[in-house]
Amino acid sequence: MKRYIIIITVLVLFVSCDSSIFSGKLKEGTIDYKLEYLDDANEKPIISLLPTEMKIQFKKGYYLQSVEGWMGIFRMAGVNDVNAKKKSALLKIMNKKYLYQVDGNSEGFGFNPMKDKKIEFTEETKEIAGYKCKKANVTWGSYTFSVYYTDEIKIDEPNWNNPFPEIDGVLLEYQYEMFDIKTKVTATGVIKEKVPSEVFEIPEGYKNVSKKEMEDVINDLM
Repeated sequence: MKRYIIIITVLVLFVSCDSSIFSGKLKEGTIDYKLEYLDDANEKPIISLLPTEMKIQFKKGYYLQSVEGWMGIFRMAGVNDVNAKKKSALLKIMNKKYLYQVDGNSEGFGFNPMKDKKIEFTEETKEIAGYKCKKANVTWGSYTFSVYYTDEIKIDEPNWNNPFPEIDGVLLEYQYEMFDIKTKVTATGVIKEKVPSEVFEIPEGYKNVSKKEMEDVINDLM
């Protein structure tokens, strides 16, 4: 009898530490997205050169969001360390490398924070990339759109460094504005795989800059 009590106790403690193990939630892997630019390319010619794909890699309190363009000449990434509450934005253009880092209480780099937005949560659902997603409607000034998020993927504080921290779930379809360009992001595939811890380390050779310096570099490209 004591043996069974010990086994049950251990299982209860184990599950309470990481319930995702038995919940079926994916807690490590990669999400691939497609990027669609909603502004007129004739008015903003830079759109034709912008990346059309993005990916997020995640595991154990870390997630890395990255895009590449111009055949690898341009790369932008965001490393989010939820455990240490640290955000890192990396920008590589040819042989020039820039790094902007802040703690979790500071505004990150890139996204318009949409501070005055309103979110209406609904009971509507749809499947995206094989995952059941709930729908929320977002109103930001005169701009209205829908986002879809899932609780079937386990990422700690998944919206900590994007405009939607109020949404408790991983976004698989959403929109944002970055450098005055509206972008729609839709997941195209979710891969369950081991992600090397080295992915979340800051590579050598990056120059620490301020947020304004990083923005100036981007604006020069635009």
